[in-house]
Amino acid sequence: MIDPFEVDLEARDEELWVLPRGDLDLAAAPELRETLSLALRSDAPVIVIDLRGLEFLDSTGLKALVEAHAGPEGHRVMFVRGNQMIEQVLQISNLDDELRFRSA
Repeated sequence: MIDPFEVDLEARDEELWVLPRGDLDLAAAPELRETLSLALRSDAPVIVIDLRGLEFLDSTGLKALVEAHAGPEGHRVMFVRGNQMIEQVLQISNLDDELRFRSA
């Protein structure tokens, strides 16, 4: 059985963390977009999207992440690197050098 996609928001000091888990694909992208929209409307100075909980990332999920990063509030968005498969998707799409990463 495949684990369902879930995404949580968690306040950590002044940062707001977005914690997606499972497969970020066509079916899950709308839920992630909604959560990212909530995060971006917050007054948190930094929004951290933690990719470590993802097991799979397709082009639709990747687009949702890029939209958050490239949007008007994207200067507040940072990422925590995910597993090797997630890293390969970012490398193949030439985004591993475009997105802002930080340690956990």
